[in-house]
Amino acid sequence: MQQECPSQTIMTSRRFLETARSAARFTFIAVAGLLGGCAALPDDAAVVEQLDPETGLTIARLGRPIELYRETFRKDTTNKFAFFGPFETNQMGRRELYLYVALPLQDPASKITPVISADGTPLALGEPGRGPDFAGLQHSPYKIPMSWIATYFYKIDRDLVTRLGGAASLRIQVTEPTKEGTLKNDYSAQLAGDPRLREFSDRQN
Repeated sequence: MQQECPSQTIMTSRRFLETARSAARFTFIAVAGLLGGCAALPDDAAVVEQLDPETGLTIARLGRPIELYRETFRKDTTNKFAFFGPFETNQMGRRELYLYVALPLQDPASKITPVISADGTPLALGEPGRGPDFAGLQHSPYKIPMSWIATYFYKIDRDLVTRLGGAASLRIQVTEPTKEGTLKNDYSAQLAGDPRLREFSDRQN
């Protein structure tokens, strides 16, 4: 009895399909691993760099913004935090530095300008923009828990970044007129042991 064997063409096709499937599985696993690593990076690293797909800008920022805790006593337990973080945009070698500040104001559209200090001395900041378009972006580089919070974007320089990198404390003071009267809030953060601002400053040199 004659035994039939697959032709060389069929065997070659099967080998090709098996190889292609193996390669596809390996590629999927590798890509998934890379994506998982990138997703975890912002929470783990002091400074991260990412490409903004909407503008083509490369953005360097802190993995997480600095949280400043509200010192002023209030009966309400909400709105306890303000957020602070420098970032850099890079478009084909043209680098621009900015500072992002977010405050839980009762009126997020208020024209109030906060006083921001490092080590007890107010920072000399210019007029802020109120949206990410001030920095040429469509979305804020920082993700924070409150979408309704008031945001400020300042154009800054390397000298100020260097100063922030060596700072031991930050403070944000804001006075807000409300229906109940004038509301004053102080937010502060102690930076001892926190490497984020220092590492951001070091990468500018």
